Amino acid sequence: MKTPPSLRIIAIAAALFASVKLHATQTLADAPESVSPLAVGSAAPTQVLPTPDGPFDLGEAIANKPTILVFYRANWCGLGNRALAELRDSAQIYEDLGFQIIAVSADTPETIKPAIEKNHLNYTLLTDRSLSLSAAYGIAFRAPQELVNNYAQKGISLPSVPDEKGVAGLLVPTVFIVDRNGTIRWVYSNSKKNPTRNQLLNAAIKART
Repeated sequence: MKTPPSLRIIAIAAALFASVKLHATQTLADAPESVSPLAVGSAAPTQVLPTPDGPFDLGEAIANKPTILVFYRANWCGLGNRALAELRDSAQIYEDLGFQIIAVSADTPETIKPAIEKNHLNYTLLTDRSLSLSAAYGIAFRAPQELVNNYAQKGISLPSVPDEKGVAGLLVPTVFIVDRNGTIRWVYSNSKKNPTRNQLLNAAIKART
């Protein structure tokens, strides 16, 4: 007896979700200072993530074009908003160099589209609410309860860590430059400041060679 297509889809989705949860919990750090971003020369992890227009296959996108992959915390983060604006203003330069820009945050899918419209963004935003992709890149960590409480007082709900009841997580803002082979060519990870425009531009130029 054949399994109905709808049941096969449900089974596949459940298996993928279970895999994502396991992967995320295995790689979360206990503090932002303890994260270990993937190094230059590492293979860039990929997933299918939500966008306002539907699922987005990161692996397929990277294979099509060298990528400046930007992880920022969320649209409530000033550092992240500055990074998005700087990339928007420089997008044509990177396009001329042959790069695409893809930004990933721990926002909910519902908040992505307003952020795109508000900031007049001309590149792709993805949501990694489960922190599974961030964890795979080695930049996700368990948020201290004091930090969780402080954000809660501001009306901000941090992402829940899968399989860890009552635990929330965050990511350290990080920029990866990834070539079409899926190899990381440059990394900048800092919870307090973004790379300067010259730093990122010079890295992109070098990554072309």
